[in-house]
Amino acid sequence: MNLDIAGDGTRLTLAVGIKPEIREASDEEMPPDYPAAEIGVLPGDGDGDEYIVTEGGLAGQRGYFSRDADGAITGVDLAGRLFNRVAEAS
Repeated sequence: MNLDIAGDGTRLTLAVGIKPEIREASDEEMPPDYPAAEIGVLPGDGDGDEYIVTEGGLAGQRGYFSRDADGAITGVDLAGRLFNRVAEAS
């Protein structure tokens, strides 16, 4: 699966989708992807690492951002599944 987080300066969104090559190789119909939906950072977490999906098909799902020793985000957990950060191709 792919998990994409984007920000526009005022809000964060999260989209989740099955990798195209997995979808194409499947003999069975696979569930639809989840389009970008707003997420909110949860209060009370000093680092701002915990979030909740606030709209769309994943509304109510919670997760957190993983960080390295320097504080850089290295991955995102969504409902117990860890997605490692991958740099965008330039």
